[in-house]
Amino acid sequence: MHFDPQAPAHGGHGCEHGCNHDCHGHGHTHNIHHDHHDHDDGHGHDHHHGPEAPSGPKRPGILLATFGTTIIPARKAYDSFEARVRARYPDVPVAWAFTAHKVRRKLAARGLPHDCVAVALSRLHDSGVTHLAVQSLHTIPGVEYFWTHNLAKAYEHPRKGFHQVRVGVPMLNEDADLHRAAAALPEFIPAERKPDEAVILVGHGTYHSGQRRYLDFLAQIQEQHPLLFMGLLMGEPGIAATIARLREARVSTVWLLPFMTVSGYHVRKDMFGDHSGSWSNQLRAAGFDVREHLPGTIECPNFQAIWLDHLDVAVSDLDLDDHADCPIDQGKTKHAHC
Repeated sequence: MHFDPQAPAHGGHGCEHGCNHDCHGHGHTHNIHHDHHDHDDGHGHDHHHGPEAPSGPKRPGILLATFGTTIIPARKAYDSFEARVRARYPDVPVAWAFTAHKVRRKLAARGLPHDCVAVALSRLHDSGVTHLAVQSLHTIPGVEYFWTHNLAKAYEHPRKGFHQVRVGVPMLNEDADLHRAAAALPEFIPAERKPDEAVILVGHGTYHSGQRRYLDFLAQIQEQHPLLFMGLLMGEPGIAATIARLREARVSTVWLLPFMTVSGYHVRKDMFGDHSGSWSNQLRAAGFDVREHLPGTIECPNFQAIWLDHLDVAVSDLDLDDHADCPIDQGKTKHAHC
């Protein structure tokens, strides 16, 4: 099973999951998909706007799209992933886009980079990139991913946009990804966790149909690890259902791990916050001994490898191999992973 990138992002709103009014004023033209007809400019020059791409060097670029965070230590995890991308594609420009409106607004207030997808696409296009690979660093194919995909593909035009845009899928897109992610868990779960102690992986959740990917992953991991549970901040299984299942399993110690790209605001407040509604405190109130583990999935090399392989697929699908001056050797886009 895989998710069709053309599927609609149910309930998506431009102001919350993509680019809205805060993305304007950057000197970039976002609606680049106009239909212009051939015309004469009045000076005897015909301007032809046919479908064919103009000749010239092919210049690839990479855009990494993620929810985003304002937490400085968590942002450093992005730097680690970017370093692996740059080592993989050393002569290719790499940019970032953040899909969460609230995150971008807070970053802007602090004077930090805060491009939404549309602005990042415009900057790359203005810089001369002709062939673009966009890699989603989301966990599941939900609202944030589909908004990113559809907006990026709207910038694909032989004359007015990128000659080609390819979008790498999220971490848990294909059934094969579920198997790889399950195999990565021993590296992700703290080594000091004992076999009779439960582990709860807490995902963000979404109102998109891609939510079922969390449940698919839960079914995958519980076949081999019956004391591993999946909970969601948005949707089910929530904290109440998770506590009920822990009681059924008769465990006393619980490890609480974020199953999100980085440990940002949701992790530090909703999971581990010093208030009665946080997951850690609700679990303690229910009688469990709670152990907290902060790192997000992008800090785990084997989870990184899944996203990197998806990026490889996107890059290898770009039509670049007929230009000697292209910085990507498409025969070398497969790399060994840890």
